[in-house]
Amino acid sequence: MLKIVQNISIFFLLEFALTLQAQQPNIALLCSPRHDSILLRWAPANTQTWRLGNEYGYVVKRYTVLKDKKVPKEITEVQLNQTPLKPQPIRAWEKYADDKYVAIAGECIFGSEFKDIPTAGNPHVAYKKYQEETHRFSFAVYAADQSVTAAGLSGLYLADKTALPDEKYLYRVYINCPDSLATDTAFSFTGLSEYQPLPEPLEFKAEWGDKKVTLSWNILYQNHIYNSYFLEKSLDKGKTYTRIGENNIVQLADKGVSPDLMYKTDSLPNNTTLVYYRVRGISAFGETGPPSDSVFGIGKLPIINAPMITGYELIGNKLIRLAWDYPSEMNQSITGFKIYRSAKPEGKKKLVYYGKEPQQREFIDSTAGFTNYYLISVYNENTEKLSPIKTYAERVDSFPPVPPQYLSGQIDTAGKVTLRWHKNTDEDMEGYRVYMSNSPEFEFLLVTPAVIMDTVYTDTINLYTLTKNIYYKVKAVDVRQNQSDFSVLLTLKKPDKVAPVSPVIKNVADKGGNPELTWVNSSSNDVVYHHIYRKTRIDSTFQRVATIEKTNELKSVYTDKNLEPGKEYIYYVAAEDENGLLSPPSNTGYFKTPSDISESIKLKKKEYTDNVELTWSIKSEKKVQRVVVYRSVDEEPMRLYGNSETGSYTDTKLSIETTYNYCIKVIYSDGSSSGLSNTVTVKM
Repeated sequence: MLKIVQNISIFFLLEFALTLQAQQPNIALLCSPRHDSILLRWAPANTQTWRLGNEYGYVVKRYTVLKDKKVPKEITEVQLNQTPLKPQPIRAWEKYADDKYVAIAGECIFGSEFKDIPTAGNPHVAYKKYQEETHRFSFAVYAADQSVTAAGLSGLYLADKTALPDEKYLYRVYINCPDSLATDTAFSFTGLSEYQPLPEPLEFKAEWGDKKVTLSWNILYQNHIYNSYFLEKSLDKGKTYTRIGENNIVQLADKGVSPDLMYKTDSLPNNTTLVYYRVRGISAFGETGPPSDSVFGIGKLPIINAPMITGYELIGNKLIRLAWDYPSEMNQSITGFKIYRSAKPEGKKKLVYYGKEPQQREFIDSTAGFTNYYLISVYNENTEKLSPIKTYAERVDSFPPVPPQYLSGQIDTAGKVTLRWHKNTDEDMEGYRVYMSNSPEFEFLLVTPAVIMDTVYTDTINLYTLTKNIYYKVKAVDVRQNQSDFSVLLTLKKPDKVAPVSPVIKNVADKGGNPELTWVNSSSNDVVYHHIYRKTRIDSTFQRVATIEKTNELKSVYTDKNLEPGKEYIYYVAAEDENGLLSPPSNTGYFKTPSDISESIKLKKKEYTDNVELTWSIKSEKKVQRVVVYRSVDEEPMRLYGNSETGSYTDTKLSIETTYNYCIKVIYSDGSSSGLSNTVTVKM
């Protein structure tokens, strides 16, 4: 039961410690296990805590929570300092006067400019005192971070030399102040078995400039180990190093910002001396870590001018030798030269030479195309300077490109043609030309006067023509204007937008009382049907009554049957092509079926000096609505001339020495009509 209670106590103690750490307590504690001791450093997080710690001192307690990797039966609590740790008297600081960080910490703790001045009623003095105290706190903590001696004199350091190697401890640090002023407690869990040697600084690099060098190294991964650094320099190829500067290098950053790298610049005596550098870290316990890997180099003159290609030579029409000029005194400041090539002045550049020999001034291009635009640059690890001028070099080219492959296309219903083909792999390609014809037997016309770069081309054609197809070919053109042969012929069928030519009705004959229509077939070669439409004279719309497949004959015949007697019918014919387009209607044909009712119409005339009176007798069972009069003049055909709802009609519009012919037709009240009457002739 006792063991369970102890385990629970340890659990809650650890949980409490972790909770305080997560809440950013007012006291931070850092432990560093060594071979024979555990070093403890703590620091107040704000001015108020610093003031309380200086006044009441800090208490350090240790709890043994593991022994031989097991929880002990009894938790041992040990207070490591008999009296609270607070700043030591001034006389204890005097013998360390040569340590500037001790002097800084001592001045911050014991300085008294505003210490005893009352602030009540004087806000300016109160604010100035607040500022000074804040500055004193900041510099005091900074000095303790830089010097373990200053930390010990400030009451912020303790070495636990009683720690045993088979035990692990929970350390607790708090201010020995009254409960009413109680502050947070700092915790840390560690043991001698967690000792690790101090690491080397990481990612130490150098950027060499003109009589200067910029050094950088990673601090993000080791900021829990090192709080400052110092650089060392060697002028004898790394045999002996001397420290650069007296002050440690500390990274300053805004609150909440954690930089990845620290930078430091050093001057060089010249640009010819080889200089080695390395960096060491200093922990919060004043321990100096091992040096980083060394970097070495010499100063470099800045790259200001670009190189210039001075000429080229064609070797065997396959190789191109380039030569360029650049000051030899810059060799030690550059890494080398790069050469880029493109097939066109503004084409995509390809890196063809990546030189790393600063003294090199010549390059032979074994992969040159027929047309080549070269651009040269000089570079080092910091800079690349491109020449502003391209150099053109060419090989003799009399070989045309390969004809474009896989030509395809389509035409939409608006007449938009879209052509596509595969891109040529020839390096010296300039583009393509597209040709079109209405017949594969005719000459193909160029439809792209300018060379096009794309492998997709859009054209627009007229669909309202009699040709069914459109034909295309494409040629490839290189920059020397060598043209390929035509591509394979592409045949595209046009969407049919042209209606067939109308048929022509030649005759409507009486075939045993039924109409027999004869028409001349449509002359369009894509016609598949002829449709016959019919209506009576009183109907408003035509109805399709028959469909006949087109034959190769010039004419077609159709006999209509089962018609009503005594009615006049009107006919037309329309052609339909293979795409469903209908021709305009043909001319109309007329036929009146015989009536079951006996009918007799007789026209008579009475001639006078200046007019003709027409009279008639009508015998029919239907009620007469009106009479329509037809007249022809001399040899002209009969035309509708007038009408009458009485029993006569007088024509007064006559001329001498003219022959007039008359006939009539009866219109009945049911909408039907009679045939034409007999014809009477009058000569004036």
